[in-house]
Amino acid sequence: MNNISSYASEVLNEKNPFKNLKLENYKYAQLHKIDKLSNFNPVELNLKELSEICSEIKSQDMDKIDLKPKIDDWTFKTSDSYFRVSSLTSKETRLINLDNFNQNNLLLDLNKLNENIYIKKFNEKFQTLVLLNSNTNNVEPKSIFIDLDENANLEVIHLCLSNDKSFLYFQSNQADNSDLSLISFQSNNHHIRNEYYASLGTNCNFNISGINLKNKGINDNFSFIQHLKPSTSSNEIFKSIVNDGAITNFQGKIYVDSIAQKTDGYQMSRSLLLDDISKANNKPELEIYADDVKCSHGSTISKLNQNQIYYFNSRGITTQEAIKILKKAFLIEVLDLYKNQELKDFSLNLLDNLL
Repeated sequence: MNNISSYASEVLNEKNPFKNLKLENYKYAQLHKIDKLSNFNPVELNLKELSEICSEIKSQDMDKIDLKPKIDDWTFKTSDSYFRVSSLTSKETRLINLDNFNQNNLLLDLNKLNENIYIKKFNEKFQTLVLLNSNTNNVEPKSIFIDLDENANLEVIHLCLSNDKSFLYFQSNQADNSDLSLISFQSNNHHIRNEYYASLGTNCNFNISGINLKNKGINDNFSFIQHLKPSTSSNEIFKSIVNDGAITNFQGKIYVDSIAQKTDGYQMSRSLLLDDISKANNKPELEIYADDVKCSHGSTISKLNQNQIYYFNSRGITTQEAIKILKKAFLIEVLDLYKNQELKDFSLNLLDNLL
């Protein structure tokens, strides 16, 4: 914290969401709450199966880099993230060059690293990177930066499971003609917040999606996707199943610059409430300064359709099994977006066990 710039000091002090509860981007996150969770059931994750699918990236495969000089280099058309500045001032950063790995499927266990992560990829070769974020209890934010060079192609699967406290900042920057897919599988968490900031070059495609279920406290996702150049596309889908008094939040904005003609942006958030004591807060936004674009957003909050349950019952299917089928049908759209079939099957099995 010593010798930080006046800019960083302003972000840390005036934009601290743990103290200032009225900040627009954090209005639902309730980060000041530090209540303890009882009767917490962690997800039973088959790490052996995951390690058979993916090759693990270990600490010796990473270099240390200093990103502190770049703290003031904020290039997004919105206010800076407290998580980003806080993590860069308090933690070192590890560099991972994915081109150094021949394997198609890679695994990075975030719990084994206290540092921020900076991921670079120059090669056109398609790879899938699994980020395992589980059993964390830390109010200090951690940042994950992803930089894709021209024509690079990457899929990131974020397994966010069984965390008491987890606050992550994701930032992706895509050079021209690159493709990035980020899918977040969130379950059995107590209090988490994930921030996603994405900036797209010309002819880029960015897909971000997520599911959350069986969370016990506050599940919070925030995104800001900016289209600064022509002919870019983004697709965003978040789905939540909320019960047992849990709270799920989604805030997302698509920003389209005046020169970003031919932009195609889609954003949808859907929440399924299973009782009357749970809450869902959805806040999708568009900010568009170009006129030749195709952008849309939407949000729905609903309950289980009792007519559908009756239909199942009339055909000999129990109410409990009918609810399980309907919940899976609600979430399956996101898992169908996986490009990697092995990891898609792994996630489908995980979902079946959770339901």
